[in-house]
Amino acid sequence: MQNLASAGLLPTSARTLAPFKLRQPQSLVQALGALKGAEQPVLLAGGTDLVAAFNEGLQPRELICLAGVPELHRVEAFGQGLRIGAAVNHAQGSTHALLGEQAPGLAQAWARIANPRIRFTGTLGGNLMARRTRYEASLMLACAGVQLEFATPQGALELPVLALWQGLPERALLVALRLETASLLGYFHDRSLRPLLNLAGALRQSAAGLHLRCAVATEYLAPVVLELDLPGLDVRAVAASAQALAQEAFAQLPAAFADASITPAYARAAGSALLARQLKGLIP
Repeated sequence: MQNLASAGLLPTSARTLAPFKLRQPQSLVQALGALKGAEQPVLLAGGTDLVAAFNEGLQPRELICLAGVPELHRVEAFGQGLRIGAAVNHAQGSTHALLGEQAPGLAQAWARIANPRIRFTGTLGGNLMARRTRYEASLMLACAGVQLEFATPQGALELPVLALWQGLPERALLVALRLETASLLGYFHDRSLRPLLNLAGALRQSAAGLHLRCAVATEYLAPVVLELDLPGLDVRAVAASAQALAQEAFAQLPAAFADASITPAYARAAGSALLARQLKGLIP
C-alpha cells in the first residue's frame, strides 16, 4: 500500500510508479550493454509477473524491454535436443512442432499451466526468474535436467535450474534453456494435488540403464529433486514395479520438506502415490 497525500491510502500499481527510463534494445549485445550501464535495471519480457512486483513495491529506475531481442524468442534444435529462448511465451513454446516431436510429455504439461491471458503473454524465462514457489516452470524443468544459459557483463554462464533458488550473479540475463531430448523416454507432470503437492518426472536412458529423476514442490516450498538409477529394467519393468520404486524415491525426501499445509509424512505418502500412478501410466 502507498499513502498519497491527494488520495489517501492506495494499493501500489503501475500507476503509482515514479518516472523511470525505458530502454528497448534490438539485439542481445545491446541488451547486455543496457543491463551493464543501467541504474537499478529491471527486465521486462511478457510483463505479467512484473505487474505483480510493482504491486508489491518494486520501483525501477530503468526498465529494459526485451521484446525486440530476436535471440530470446527462438526455439531451435541442437545436437542432442532443443534450445528454447527465454522470451518464448507459454502458448508459443508448448505448441511448437519441435517440442511436440522431441518431448511430447513436456509439451502437454506446459500447455496446462496458467490461464489463457497469461499463456499468450507470460514467458518461460519470466516464470523461472520470478522465483516464486507457486510457479511451475522450475519444477517442470528441474526434473528434465534442463540447463540455463545466462549472459552477464563478465561472460556466458551455464547453471542447472535449481541454482535459481541459491542466488544468481548480479545483472545476469537468462538467454535460453537447453533441454537434452535424445535420451528422454518419458515425461510426466501431476498437478492433481496442487497447491498441496506438485510433481514432475523424467525417465531417461543412460549408459548404465534407465534413470528416473523426479521433482516435487508445494505452494510454499521450492522444488526438491529425487533420483533413482534403474539398471537392468526396461519401461515395462518400471511400470510393473511402480509402487516400490515410488516409495524408494520418496524415501529420499528431506525431513525438512514441510510447510503450513503438509508434513513430511504426508508429502512422502501422497508423493509416492502420485509417482506410482505416473510410472504405471508409462505403458498405455
